[in-house]
Amino acid sequence: MRKRGRAKKGARRTPWGRWLTPLGTVILLTGSVAVLSAAKAPQPAEAPERPDAGKANPDAGDAKADTVRILLQTVPPRRASVRWGRKSLGVIPGSRPMVLVRPRDSGPLDLVIRASGYLPVHTRAYTFSDSRVAVRLTKPEEKSKLFGYRQEPPPAIDGGVPAETPAPATPPANQVIGPMAPTGNDVIVPYR
Repeated sequence: MRKRGRAKKGARRTPWGRWLTPLGTVILLTGSVAVLSAAKAPQPAEAPERPDAGKANPDAGDAKADTVRILLQTVPPRRASVRWGRKSLGVIPGSRPMVLVRPRDSGPLDLVIRASGYLPVHTRAYTFSDSRVAVRLTKPEEKSKLFGYRQEPPPAIDGGVPAETPAPATPPANQVIGPMAPTGNDVIVPYR
């Protein structure tokens, strides 16, 4: 058996103590190399400010305009009205799409598109960027092909209850209705 050496008097031995010194040296060297390389790196020259930097150029494709264009069309192409809440936004001509111009980032538009002979369609258009919304129209006979379609429940079956309930019989004229008046022969028994 091999005996372990004793630690110096007053020194306390920890399991991570032998790794502390080499780890600290690595961290110190890495930090100093990073500082030196950052100090030697050339600084980029500032670009001169252009006089037309604040204006949106309609010819430039990368500049964002203040408005967005939303193209609405129906499939199959049919004439349809477009409403946003109570406000009518116009009519989609069957042959070409309708163009809506809205302020950029003004919020979503919840639209209702109605064409005669088809079910109304509720859709949402966003104003983040220019977009195209194609709405598929469905005839009422084909509504079972739509996602989320539920069959109509069968008519309620009558459980045998008569259609009219007879009126209650009227009491005879000499019968007292309501609490009875006490008479002299009544015995009152206290509740225990």
